[in-house]
Amino acid sequence: MYRNIRRYFGRIPLVAYAYRAKRRIHLWLSDVRSAYLTRSTTLQATPFGFMLIGTNSIHHRAMQEGTFEPHETRLFMDLLRQVDVFVDVGANIGFYTCLARQSERHVVAVEPLARNLKYLYTNLVANKWEKVEIFPVGVGDSPGLAVLYGGSSTGASLIASWAGAVRSFRQTIPLSTLDILLGPRFVGKKLLIKVDVEGVEYLTLLGAKDTLRQEPRPIWVVEICLNEYHPEGMNPHYMATFDKFWDHGYEARTADEHNNLIQRADVERWLQTGRCDSGTINYKFVPVEPA
Repeated sequence: MYRNIRRYFGRIPLVAYAYRAKRRIHLWLSDVRSAYLTRSTTLQATPFGFMLIGTNSIHHRAMQEGTFEPHETRLFMDLLRQVDVFVDVGANIGFYTCLARQSERHVVAVEPLARNLKYLYTNLVANKWEKVEIFPVGVGDSPGLAVLYGGSSTGASLIASWAGAVRSFRQTIPLSTLDILLGPRFVGKKLLIKVDVEGVEYLTLLGAKDTLRQEPRPIWVVEICLNEYHPEGMNPHYMATFDKFWDHGYEARTADEHNNLIQRADVERWLQTGRCDSGTINYKFVPVEPA
């Protein structure tokens, strides 16, 4: 029906002109926004001792200046001293990967978005860090293909309309699982695994059954949103994500300066009220040693 109406009014010169002009303006604004967001900064020395390049965005500028997520950054620098291997799931342009390499840790970086990979490669080469494992794939509960939405900047998700992203920005990407990517080769090594996968952290954990119970069990830092950014409101796997760690003998704490213990009653309250009062969306999961 819509097509017939558009075809009818398209025969009227003034209406047709207005429609085409509006479409041209919309496309032009999209191109301008995309060009601004993806315009590269120059390589810059960070206060952490490594070089970094990114887009001309507030977040990437903050990474270069050493002001990005200060509490999380200090937490990672402390945790990196306790582990042998850093697994960066959702590596983006490689800020945390660079922190880990600067700390001389072995790094496994997972990032599916081609634009991010370009910056990630540049940052590693600029710092002469060649011995880094990079997997240009998404992760989920099983290997295959999936649609990645977003990507006009450096953020993207397997969830359509995540954080209001336009659905027209989409691409097909390969998927793997953490169990496949890591396998048994790090058994006996202490791992720190960062998971920032824009809403699909539960599916990521479903594909990490062996990794969750590997010995020694890894330390995890995971971004988990209750209702922030979800196109349908509440995160349908919110409780299940925490339960996955609790069922495997981990304790949950806020990944911030407070390090507050999170219990099941807290998560139940957040779900009932529709509001999380932890002060963060980043959580640390540490294995509980047997008494």
